Amino acid sequence: MLVSLVPWFLFISLSDARPNRKPTTTLINQICSQAQNSSLCLQVLESDPRSAHADLGGLGKISIDIARKDAKQKSNLIASLKKEATNSSLKGRYDYCAELYGDAIDDLHGAGQILNKKVLSPFDISTFRIKASAAFSGPNFCFEEVPPNEPSKLKEAFKKFKDLCEIVLVIGASLKSG
Repeated sequence: MLVSLVPWFLFISLSDARPNRKPTTTLINQICSQAQNSSLCLQVLESDPRSAHADLGGLGKISIDIARKDAKQKSNLIASLKKEATNSSLKGRYDYCAELYGDAIDDLHGAGQILNKKVLSPFDISTFRIKASAAFSGPNFCFEEVPPNEPSKLKEAFKKFKDLCEIVLVIGASLKSG
């Protein structure tokens, strides 16, 4: 009799261990409810197939990947705007912006590396938050003195990047050590 119960016990145990979409959906909703652009947050996290079974760290990696790809697109946009620019000071400004986006990409990469650890220490979490914050705020300096003829494409693109980085910041605020 005991031998015949073992397969049922294993079946029940394994079926309970399968990842469930519902907790991830709840986690995504919790994260996105804290983001200023909650609709973008929901859109990007729910549209990524990796999110279906991701925990907080997994969602962090996903959001970092998305923000890094977006920053690379912004770098390409800046390069094309620089080619079109005829004003040397504007070209210099685009160079500066490209450098800031490059730094943001590096900061996001560093934050992602931290999430590869199995156990996060308080120092890891602090470093993650610092890197995410630097990625979020760095490109702000592109817009300190905006000339009146500044292409609106760049400002709109920056707004999206900032919203994507904010998702990373929200996840960073939710990380716990141990």
